[in-house]
Amino acid sequence: MKNVLEYLEQASANHPEKLAVAYGDERYSYRELRDLSRKIGARIRQQGVVNQPIGVIADRSITTLAFFFGVLYSGNFYVPIDPELAKAKLEAMIEDSQFPIILEKDKEISVLDEVCFSGERMALSNCEQADDSGVEIPSVGGRDPVYMVYTSGSTGKPKGVLKSHGAVISYIEAYTATFDFSENEIIGNQTPFFFDASAKDIYLMLKLGCSMEILPTSLFSLPPELMDYLNTKKVTFVSWVPTALSLVAQLSPFSLVKPETVKKVFFVGEVMPMKHLNTWRKNLPDIQYVNLYGSSEIAGICCYYEVQRVFQNDQVLPMGKPLDNCKIYLLDKDEIIREPNRVGEMYLVSDALATEYFNDPEKTERSFLMKDFGEGLVRCFKTGDLASYDSDGNLIFAARTDFQIKHMGHRIELGEIESVAGALPEINRCCCLYNAPKRKIILFCELADGAEKTGQEIRSILREQLSSYMLPGKVHIMEHLPISPNGKIDRQALKALL
Repeated sequence: MKNVLEYLEQASANHPEKLAVAYGDERYSYRELRDLSRKIGARIRQQGVVNQPIGVIADRSITTLAFFFGVLYSGNFYVPIDPELAKAKLEAMIEDSQFPIILEKDKEISVLDEVCFSGERMALSNCEQADDSGVEIPSVGGRDPVYMVYTSGSTGKPKGVLKSHGAVISYIEAYTATFDFSENEIIGNQTPFFFDASAKDIYLMLKLGCSMEILPTSLFSLPPELMDYLNTKKVTFVSWVPTALSLVAQLSPFSLVKPETVKKVFFVGEVMPMKHLNTWRKNLPDIQYVNLYGSSEIAGICCYYEVQRVFQNDQVLPMGKPLDNCKIYLLDKDEIIREPNRVGEMYLVSDALATEYFNDPEKTERSFLMKDFGEGLVRCFKTGDLASYDSDGNLIFAARTDFQIKHMGHRIELGEIESVAGALPEINRCCCLYNAPKRKIILFCELADGAEKTGQEIRSILREQLSSYMLPGKVHIMEHLPISPNGKIDRQALKALL
C-alpha cells in the first residue's frame, strides 16, 4: 500500500452504505464520503494544481474530512487551518505555504475575510457538481506528502511539519496491530481537525472501516450530557487530550450517568493528571486506559503505556514502550543509555518520521539526523525530550531540553509568546514561564516608558494575536525584570514568583 486513499476505497467497496462520519444530524456513508471527495478532487484538478499545499479551513464538520480526502484525490496535500486562528499567524502561514487554493465550507463567514490571500477560495458548493468520472487514486510513492501541520516556532514564525503517505501507513498499521480494534468501533472524536492528533482518529477510521462521531465541543462543559451523547451514539473508543478527560473528572458526572458502551479510553498530547485518571478508573474500572506519547515530527505516536496498576495522585504515568514500527534510544551525549533511572535525550527511529520542516532545510538538518546506534547509519529525529527507563524498561518523561511546553493538548514554545508580546510598543521586555502544577502560562512584563497598561489590558491585546491555547493565564507587570550576572533576564528569580 502506497496511498492512504486505498483505505477509503477499500472501506467504500466493502460496506458502501455504512456510516463513515457523523456530526449531529449530518452524516456521510463511506460511499458518500468517497464520491464527494472525488468531486472535490476533480474540481481542484481543473485548476491544474499538482503536488502543492492546499489549505483547508478545518471546522468541526463532516465536510472537513471530504476536503482532506478530496485534496489527496487531486494529487496534492492538505494543510488544516484553525478557523479561529489569529490573523497574524494565519498571514504568516499563508506567506510560508503560498497556497494556490484554500477550501472552505461556506464563504459567507470566513477567517479569510480578514487577511490578504491572492489564491482561489473554493467553497463546497463549487465542488458538488464536478465531473469525477476520471478521478482515481494518484500514483504517488510512500514518501510523497499527505498533509502538513503548522506548529509553534520560537521565532514567532509558524513551522510546517510535512507527513508522507508512507509515514501515516506505517503508523496506522502498527497502531491497529498493537490494540484490539475492530470494524465495529465507533470513535468519539474530540480533537479538532486542525490539530495533528486528530489524524489518529481519521486514519484509524479508514483503516478499520469503522464509524466516527464528531462530538460537539459544548458537551465537554456538560459532562452528564456528554455521557448521554456517548451512549446515544454507542461510542466504543475515545482518544482525547487529558484536559478534556480531566474536565469530565472534575465535574464528576458518573454518579448520574456512565458511558455504557465505551471500552477504550486513550489520552495523548500532554501529561495526564493522575488524580483525574484515578477518578475515571474508580468509576469505570473495566475500561482499557492507555497513555500515548508522540510528536508532531512523527505520524501518530511512537510509544504507549497501558494502565494496569494503581498509581498515587502524585505519581506520573510512564510513556511506556515503542510501537513495533519505532525504536527509541536515550543518549547522554553520544553514549546510549540502557540502565534504569539515568536521564538522556530521546532519539526516534521510525518509518513514520515526518519528511521535513517545510521550507526550512536548516531546521530539518538540525532535527532529522543520520546517526549510528550500533547497527549502521539510520535516519532519526532528535526529540528534545529528556527521559529515563524504569525497572520494567518503560520510558519515563523527565523534561524538555528547551522552553517548549505541553498545554491544553498543544505543544507550545514559550519563546513564540515572548516574541509576540515583546513586539508590542507597550512592553519593554518580557519573559514567559509555565506554572506546571497550576497548568498556567505566566507572562512577566516590564513596560516601556510612558506606558500605563494593566496586566489585563496587555492580555486583551494579546488575545487578538495569539491562539486561545497560547494566551497567558496571567500577565504580571513588574517595574524591572530581574537581570542575572550575565546580563540576561533571570528566569530562576522569576520562577520563585510562580
